[in-house]
Amino acid sequence: MTTRLRLRAVTLRLILAIALIAAPSGWSRATPRLERFEYSLPRMGTIFRIEMYAPSKQQASLAAGAAFDRAEELEQIMSDYRPDSELERLDREGTGAPFPVSADLYDILAKSLWTSQLSGGVFDVSIGPLVQLWRAARKTNRLPNPAEIVKAQALVDYRNIELDPANHTVFLKRAGMQLDLGAIGKGYAADAMLAVLKSQGIDHAMVVAGGEVIVSEAPPGSSGWKVGVDTADAEAGAPSCTLLLRSAAVSTSGDEHQFLELNGHRYSHVINPRTGWALEGESSTTVLARDSTSADALCTALSLMSVADGMRVVESLPGISALWVRQENGAWKHYASPGFPSGCMGAAVKSTVASRGK
Repeated sequence: MTTRLRLRAVTLRLILAIALIAAPSGWSRATPRLERFEYSLPRMGTIFRIEMYAPSKQQASLAAGAAFDRAEELEQIMSDYRPDSELERLDREGTGAPFPVSADLYDILAKSLWTSQLSGGVFDVSIGPLVQLWRAARKTNRLPNPAEIVKAQALVDYRNIELDPANHTVFLKRAGMQLDLGAIGKGYAADAMLAVLKSQGIDHAMVVAGGEVIVSEAPPGSSGWKVGVDTADAEAGAPSCTLLLRSAAVSTSGDEHQFLELNGHRYSHVINPRTGWALEGESSTTVLARDSTSADALCTALSLMSVADGMRVVESLPGISALWVRQENGAWKHYASPGFPSGCMGAAVKSTVASRGK
């Protein structure tokens, strides 16, 4: 089976070309024949998709329904658009006293703080005040006022989020803090959905949560799911990048759909909490991981780090590899960590040694 996925930005275009491959002739006649099924529903402001192989339509439908229900449950927990979400209640009530939270919200915040520490704070879920300013900027087509950025930035610091594992509470140390899980939430949802599919007896599946992709076992008769990654230099005629994935996840961060362009400057949806300003210029970062939560969060973190610093982080983590595509002096440059599939590197790839010195 072949699936093409164009991955760029938090919300990414999906192009799918599917070809069914016959089961190997060596299979026993007693082995149930697996059929391909596909489902999609809007969740978390984008389209979530499931592809799977199942022995019957009934089993596939029940499994997909349970997975989408799980995504809806998580959206009600993590959304910063729903005033009655658990995250929004934490923002309102968590500054006065430690706030008891669900297992899911505690888990995703713990993983977020781990990523913050790993990245030196460039990944920060307390970035909500800055996110709100830049959302308004994209709607009005006007840059945020520098004074507003300074004011919002004063509320952004992951070290002011205090987790109590014994009581499962979260305490926000500064009034006015706003948490935003946009850089990790879809990956977390994708992991949870795939876990539901597995619990329903579906062993061959792919979940696409916006631009986050995670797959389990390969489609029948193939060695993996073919996932095409659209890097930042794709419009410049770069060779297509195709990954063959099995029990893995991939995430690509860019600015194809969410950006602000003013006075010759292009501002991404990715915001640097250290400066308060959105990332400028065209670039993309692709992360391969064993789970979608890690791929999603690390993709944002690495987008905001130098290639050299990001390379050191990636090389310290088992099961993680990455590809950076950057425009330097008018030319596109690729930097890949050890273990990243060579099929995506192209002729312009720099060696690992060269990337360390960038």
